[in-house]
Amino acid sequence: MRRALILVGALSLTALARGDSTTLHEPIPPDPRDDIAMGVVLEGDIPAAIETRSGVFSAPDPNRAPTSAELSAMQRAEQESASSRFTPDRDTRRPDVLRYVDPFTPSTAPFKRLVAFDSVDASFALFTSDRLFTMPIAHTPPRPGEDAFYADLAVDVGPSKHTRIPSVGPGARVLHARLGVGSRELPVTLSRDAADNWFLDSNEPASARLVMELAIPRATFGGDFGDPDWSALGAPYVPENVASAARDLFPRLGVSRALRPAENVKKLVAYFRAFVDSDRPLEASKDVYTDLTISQKGVCRHRAYAFAITALALGIPTRMVMNEAHAWVEVFDGALWRRIDLGGAGRMLSEEASTSEPYAAPNDSFPWPANATRGEDLTDKSRSANATRPSNGNGNGGASTQPTASPSATSTSAPAARDPNDKRPASTVTIEIAETDVARGTAVHVKGRVTAGDACAATPVSILLRDASAGPTAREARIGGAVTDANGNFSATFVLPSAVPVGDYDVVARTDGDARCGRGGSE
Repeated sequence: MRRALILVGALSLTALARGDSTTLHEPIPPDPRDDIAMGVVLEGDIPAAIETRSGVFSAPDPNRAPTSAELSAMQRAEQESASSRFTPDRDTRRPDVLRYVDPFTPSTAPFKRLVAFDSVDASFALFTSDRLFTMPIAHTPPRPGEDAFYADLAVDVGPSKHTRIPSVGPGARVLHARLGVGSRELPVTLSRDAADNWFLDSNEPASARLVMELAIPRATFGGDFGDPDWSALGAPYVPENVASAARDLFPRLGVSRALRPAENVKKLVAYFRAFVDSDRPLEASKDVYTDLTISQKGVCRHRAYAFAITALALGIPTRMVMNEAHAWVEVFDGALWRRIDLGGAGRMLSEEASTSEPYAAPNDSFPWPANATRGEDLTDKSRSANATRPSNGNGNGGASTQPTASPSATSTSAPAARDPNDKRPASTVTIEIAETDVARGTAVHVKGRVTAGDACAATPVSILLRDASAGPTAREARIGGAVTDANGNFSATFVLPSAVPVGDYDVVARTDGDARCGRGGSE
């Protein structure tokens, strides 16, 4: 039986939710599309709403006073991750609950770009030059091929402060910005360093709110990696002792200058994504880089660190990027810096982490091993755990309503397409939805189970929409995720993006499985 979901107008849904047979005086909630159509702007010329691939979003309130909790969380995030140098520890255990502050709409969690390193010194520590460049504010709309975001930051500023602020990704541009305390606007200077770390300066002491509209090339976050010649990449400097240690490992990793840069990147991604966490500390044999690379043990920060040194030694410009919850790499492909997640994420983000509408990133062009723990899995677990918390309606034009349950539709899946080399048993997935007629901006409640003979516990599940009229080969849009409990059961609540066209949709659940359970999906 097909899991059908019909998107209807708000009037029909509200009448259904109340159980009324007629609707006489239906209140019309604010619609951010009206702000877009009329070109409404806020202080700092910030658009009152933006339309993105992830939905239509209303701007943060630039006049809202920063709270002490927001200021403390931002300061804590910087203290936990921001430093001028990085040398990894030898603790390769997988972390449990991680605190995280998410300032972006749509949400990029857990990929907030807080600190990046692009060089290595003779002690095998990563660092970045402290030379700064002033960043212009464009005062223009996004360019073709760019995606737009809002940033909403509580910051402490003043003449003696040089505040690090997060960016949404490498090569992002500031289109509009407003720093203020209530209605009072403060002067602001934005700067960046060679690794594209961002900083904020203002000569007036205050606890203030910084709201920005940002734009970034969509290809930064996924899609096919470029195929440049070596001459297009430059030659990053690596001290000879570090380069020698890396060259000794090239045969083990299958990389060399005889291959094209893109082929080396593909091999490096496969090798470092195959790392596993370990409850035993990494034993010291040689330098920490060599020990990590040979052992293939470590979580996200160990993988990103060792990948960066290996790629730099090959001559491929690479950065290690991190925040208080996750770490990954950025690799230059001759045209763009590309974000590449190497996995090794923790188990879950903290309860205060944002559960706002996630950014719909392009597909990852590199394969994942069967036992991978991706950054997006970390976020899915947080969203699933917080699914019962009330929505504030941010990005949906007002608070979402909770429709009453109509008869559910259930289906048992056939396995998704599988790698013939994957020896894990295929997962069987069931999914139920409580609603069949749903409006955009309102909640959808789903539940189901994942099994592969026995229950698949702690297994991430993606929930997707597919145009029912286009058939089973139609493109699918991810609306969220969940994680199974000890019995293989999952349940979650998602708010449908405002940008989803009215129509008839199938709801699909898919999983890549875990170390024991293979891939599977509901069809």
